[in-house]
Amino acid sequence: KAIFNFSDQKIIVVTGKNGVGKTTLVEAFKLISDIQVFQKSASLNSIRLNSSVSFKLHGYEPFSFSYNPKFEALDTKQVFKKKEPVFAELPIPYGDRFQRFSLVAKHDTEIRINIASSNYQDADELIEFLRKVYLTDKFSNLKVTNIKRQNFYFVLRESDFYIREDHLSSGEFFLIQLFRLITSGFELIVIDELDVSLDAAAQVHLFEAIKPVLDKYDSRLIVMSHSLAFMSTVDDGALYLLEDNSHKITLEQRSFGYVKSFLYGFEGYDRYILTEDAVMERFIEYIINDFHMTPYYQHKTIGVGGWNQLKLIIEKNDTEKIFTDSSNVIGIVDGDAYPEISQNYNGQTKILRSSVEDIEKYIFLNREALLTEIELPTYLESKNEKKASKAYWKYLTVDKKLTINHLYQLIIDSQNENTKRLANEIRAFLEKDSIEI
Repeated sequence: KAIFNFSDQKIIVVTGKNGVGKTTLVEAFKLISDIQVFQKSASLNSIRLNSSVSFKLHGYEPFSFSYNPKFEALDTKQVFKKKEPVFAELPIPYGDRFQRFSLVAKHDTEIRINIASSNYQDADELIEFLRKVYLTDKFSNLKVTNIKRQNFYFVLRESDFYIREDHLSSGEFFLIQLFRLITSGFELIVIDELDVSLDAAAQVHLFEAIKPVLDKYDSRLIVMSHSLAFMSTVDDGALYLLEDNSHKITLEQRSFGYVKSFLYGFEGYDRYILTEDAVMERFIEYIINDFHMTPYYQHKTIGVGGWNQLKLIIEKNDTEKIFTDSSNVIGIVDGDAYPEISQNYNGQTKILRSSVEDIEKYIFLNREALLTEIELPTYLESKNEKKASKAYWKYLTVDKKLTINHLYQLIIDSQNENTKRLANEIRAFLEKDSIEI
């Protein structure tokens, strides 16, 4: 059972280990437009007499596909009054974007005629989208022409010389196809192997570039990806992990830190320090350096993303040892989360308490004493302390250009005893023969 809750975001990213069923999930969505999809792309006997797929889409009555022996396929009685609301894009070689090469070539004569008669327009929206992805103006002369109710794109050169969309790079051609799908009226688009054609730089910028296009056309996007570069940019709550738990497939929201740890494991270290987030991760490394520790054990500090995600990854390591034995792992959480995780976690991994309740909030609440030389921000601050503290942290580190290490040192100096306590616990974990300070 897969439940996708878009809430405020328009993009959901699904990841998981190879073979867990990501492509099968896309094929299930593809059923809505092609009941033969499993015969075309799946292994022999992948569907049988008792196979079925059920859907509950917002705004539509529930419908299902069940095995039809006449067609030897999954079939449905559902009839959409307008075109299908969902478009699913399969991987190589079945995806529609790979079939479009021949379609563009087929209409080359009409494209030439339209260019000669100036029957085309500037592709302004697509130009802006590609500019945000690639951070270049190389597409500023991109044009669009309509042939038989379909848009075809090309880059116009001097003397009516042109470069068709299918002659651009595979990544550029894919992004044009993605843009075409979003602007074609589909309510939901599902894409497998999103990152197969895109370089790392394009992957980093794609998430932010595509959001305004989805907003404008009121479309939603589910993508399958293995790319850490891409997944690191997605909004909180937009990342899902498809996982095989004792032969039961589950799909759950997970933080980027959790996914990174689960998929790539960071094997090869003697000791692991798991923290709530990247801010805490850097704080721990700063303490190790500032207190002149000389770790005997090679270690890795990982920001997971929230205490609940931290608890889940620690529990998974307790049972599956995705890092190492539990005795070689510690978790460090903010002071405000420590009582709750201590009450709800009963495993073998040791949980430590940070020197403050919340790093960003501590700086925010104590700014008059700690940052006397920094004027208050002029923007309207949130009444929510958590949101206000994060905004203030960004104000200090970006607008005021204070280094993060400077803020960490303020915490150490003002919370010296608590930080010494934490440092001694970390030292005991990392050094073979540690001496308390």
